[in-house]
Amino acid sequence: MSKEEIRYEELNTPLVTDMLNMFQYSYGSPDIRGKFDNLLMNGEKKKAAPIFSALNAFIITTALTMRMPGQEKIISNLTKEEMLIKIQETFDAVESFFKDPDLKSDLIKTIELYIVNGKFKSEPMKEA
Repeated sequence: MSKEEIRYEELNTPLVTDMLNMFQYSYGSPDIRGKFDNLLMNGEKKKAAPIFSALNAFIITTALTMRMPGQEKIISNLTKEEMLIKIQETFDAVESFFKDPDLKSDLIKTIELYIVNGKFKSEPMKEA
């Protein structure tokens, strides 16, 4: 089976800005701000920025609430098995951005362009 070539040449800047603002709004919540992930580093317990928790939340939310083009509604009556399949598919899609050098390059380029092109309109949330 041949591998399809997938490239991203354009960033949906308004969508990224809206999502970024929503993420910052949620990260500013007193239920999230100042919270950390616990991890073991060489057997020693440490606290870290909650990136692991954020990735879990992002993957689950993306899998269960984002619609595909042409999909009218978010499917809300999934079985646990169907949810786990959608989550695995989302995980695989996210992982491809880091494993495929071309997609990783597209991601890095669009992030850099978004920040430096003057369209970065997000403002940091105030401390809760």
